[in-house]
Amino acid sequence: MGGRIPKPVGTFGVPTKPKKQKNGRWRTTVRFYGAAGSHQIERLGLSADDAANRLAEAMRDYREQLGYQRITRSTKLIELAAELITELEADDAYTAGNVEDYRREIYVSSDKRADPKTIKIENSIGNLQVWQATAGELDRHLERLVAMGLRRKAKQHKIILQAMMQIAVRHGAVETNPVDGVSSFTRRSTRARGKAGDQDALPGFRAQVRAWASGEAVPGTPAYTSGPPRDWSVVWVTDLICGTLRPHEVFAVLLEEIDLDATIPYVDVTGTLVEVKGSGTGGWMRQPFPKSANGWRRILLPEHSAQACREALKDLEVTGQPNPHGVLFPARNGSLRNPNNFGRSWRAARGENYSWVTPRTFRRGVGTAVVQPGH
Repeated sequence: MGGRIPKPVGTFGVPTKPKKQKNGRWRTTVRFYGAAGSHQIERLGLSADDAANRLAEAMRDYREQLGYQRITRSTKLIELAAELITELEADDAYTAGNVEDYRREIYVSSDKRADPKTIKIENSIGNLQVWQATAGELDRHLERLVAMGLRRKAKQHKIILQAMMQIAVRHGAVETNPVDGVSSFTRRSTRARGKAGDQDALPGFRAQVRAWASGEAVPGTPAYTSGPPRDWSVVWVTDLICGTLRPHEVFAVLLEEIDLDATIPYVDVTGTLVEVKGSGTGGWMRQPFPKSANGWRRILLPEHSAQACREALKDLEVTGQPNPHGVLFPARNGSLRNPNNFGRSWRAARGENYSWVTPRTFRRGVGTAVVQPGH
């Protein structure tokens, strides 16, 4: 017959029955089997139960200290997501902005102005345990998002879930990553709105944003009736977003990066805004480089975007508001502007008729139209 089968690495043997010592205390031990060999752990207690409980706590803490089974089959997905965030924060390949992108799609916003019903991983599948997160269950979650018209959110959730479940694989909680088994995203139907159609809708969309900023009612958003007037700068920001800049880039544009006197007016994109959390300062900071390696670029502005810059610059001159960061669109108190606040105004201004419009809808088509004359 063969020898005794080795114990699995990272496991404990059977704890000994607590035994009373000469000094009146009770002692119990257990053997831990690690990668470097086995050794014994002991605990003393005032009674047999006390000693057993102390040993159980020591076994739990010891496994956690060594990283064994922090993630198990019964770990909830929201706990797994927290582990992912911790790993991303420790990885130099991810910027603070990258990590915040993940965090924003995982957790429900604590901002009182945010819609608590917005679908996040936390309030949709966060309570699922790892063993329940099968390929079928995750596929149904992603398909629900697609069916609701949230295709981009579905892609984001898939990326995050892929990374989360890979952690579970590493910890031995599951054998394979269930996200590998979900359906791939098929191409949009040919009946979907195409790029040419998008550009045809641009004048109407811009006109509606102006109507909203003027206080008028737009489909899905009532008229302004009380409180501070609507912020007209939303019009200018919208015109720049429709001129191929991302929202976080628009609020990071420096005055010195704009040249409206050039043959074709342009703006240089050299940075973006990232949210800072847990540093003691909070708020937003300007990151002196764009989101991606290809983000450094010179944008030739279409006429409506150039005009938006002219009006915004004149407004800064007339109002004389503080602007220590030297950006085109500072907040009223002179700090960097919160892109999330703009997002709420954007959704109100687009209303129901243009609910399909996102900040990236017009970018590619406008960019092409601008570059062609320069050939």
